[in-house]
Amino acid sequence: MARPAAWRMTAPWVVALGIGLTLAGPSQGADPAPAPTPAASPLADTVRHEVARQVPPSWRVDAVMLEPPESATGPLRVAARLKLAKPTYVVDGRDGPYAFVLPVAEAGAEKVLTGIATTAKARDGSLAVKLELQNPEVLDSLGKPAEELPGKVVVVGSEEAKAVRAKLDAEAKQRLADEQARRQREEELLTEQRAVAEAETERLAGERQAVEARAALIGEVRNRLLSGDRGTRVAVYEAVLGGNDPALRQFAVEAALQSRDPVLANLALKDWIARRKTIPVLLYATKEDPNSDTVLRNLGPLTIEVEGFAAVNGALQGKMGAPGYTIAAPAVAVGTLAQTELTVNTYGCSLTLRLTEHRTLDGLYRCQTLPTLVARVTLD
Repeated sequence: MARPAAWRMTAPWVVALGIGLTLAGPSQGADPAPAPTPAASPLADTVRHEVARQVPPSWRVDAVMLEPPESATGPLRVAARLKLAKPTYVVDGRDGPYAFVLPVAEAGAEKVLTGIATTAKARDGSLAVKLELQNPEVLDSLGKPAEELPGKVVVVGSEEAKAVRAKLDAEAKQRLADEQARRQREEELLTEQRAVAEAETERLAGERQAVEARAALIGEVRNRLLSGDRGTRVAVYEAVLGGNDPALRQFAVEAALQSRDPVLANLALKDWIARRKTIPVLLYATKEDPNSDTVLRNLGPLTIEVEGFAAVNGALQGKMGAPGYTIAAPAVAVGTLAQTELTVNTYGCSLTLRLTEHRTLDGLYRCQTLPTLVARVTLD
């Protein structure tokens, strides 16, 4: 709220007031003029403390003038001369933890605050003062002391500022170099990963093409083995067996064994026997002879040891036998593969097997003094 003109107090008034206190005395015969309250009065001290409470801590109250005198009633006009205790600055810019500042005022700079003070007596008899400043804005444009500013304060233009700026520039250049190096590494890694991904894609595509080509080849071999005339089937089978693809050879053998063509099946059996050193024979008891269970338990495993096999005529030479009984003990054996039937004989025992649709050779094992047992060879 604006005050009447009679209550406004300015710095010239304070100066004039000070001069009047020091150089001029009261005129004889004239009405006494209002005199400022002495600075050492209790009222002045109370007002000084109130002014100090309301101004920033960087300002020191140097002098306080009051008008009218202490004996008068009503509001008091206050003029307080303040001195800056520390130099002040304003922030010109920030960079990282540093605040670059410009000087605003040196220590000892003065400002005059004016205001209106009202007084009252407290219950305990002490003096209470309420102060309303009229021009507090005069302190707003003078910045702040260094310790009140955020960050590490550096004065613009100082040697410290030059050193800090050089340090910040070097750090910025290093960060830029590090960032460029990081991006270069990322680009190189991305290029490498892209090359690996492309190579993997090509590899998978090649594998897929190989699988598709192999599937087509297997399909063609199957079709030729299971259809067409016998000459074609035999030619395809022999071509596959003469190749260097073990998996395709195994497939051709399996297809030939399931073809129901005795000639083709005979070729497959000859190839199968020629690749074996031993042929394990599984034995089973028969329901017709109850003693076959006992014989089976005591006989032990029956094995054919192939020492020679002539694929031209199917003649087999080796040993055959089981350890449980003397009559069935391993002994010299001779055998013959005729079409899809394999016969192996030893002294006193014989084994007769025939190819089945389940890719097994099933038949009977007979010895002169033992019950007949069911025999099976699995064509794995």
